[in-house]
Amino acid sequence: MSEAALPPNLQYVLFCSDFVEHAGQVSVLGLLDGADVRGSLPRGTPMPAKVFPLKVVLGINAPDGKHHVKLGITRPSGGIMTTVDLEEFETHPGEAVHRCIASLDMEVSEDGLYTFRVFLDDAEIGWAVLPMSFTVEYID
Repeated sequence: MSEAALPPNLQYVLFCSDFVEHAGQVSVLGLLDGADVRGSLPRGTPMPAKVFPLKVVLGINAPDGKHHVKLGITRPSGGIMTTVDLEEFETHPGEAVHRCIASLDMEVSEDGLYTFRVFLDDAEIGWAVLPMSFTVEYID
């Protein structure tokens, strides 16, 4: 089977604090296998938004041509939280893997396992999960 005939697939998903690319070199900063955000506030202070910055780095293998990437995020309880249009890209003969970087302000409305589904041209090509929690403790 020729390389061009292979179906699209998700090669990798990385969750991190930051992703830096410079002069052909990359650095993944704060690689995450889970996110447990904790904080304390004086009693009577309003509850802050349960949001933190998150980078999602995707490696996508796709046949030659133009493609569109979407990311669907599902809450631990199963409800679809959001769908994010990420980018359009074009692959050319001989390209191995296209890298797509999503910068998200991740809302953690409930504690548990969040599912990130990756869609290429409206077809799901893979998924990854990330356990997340956000706890605010009130102090006197």
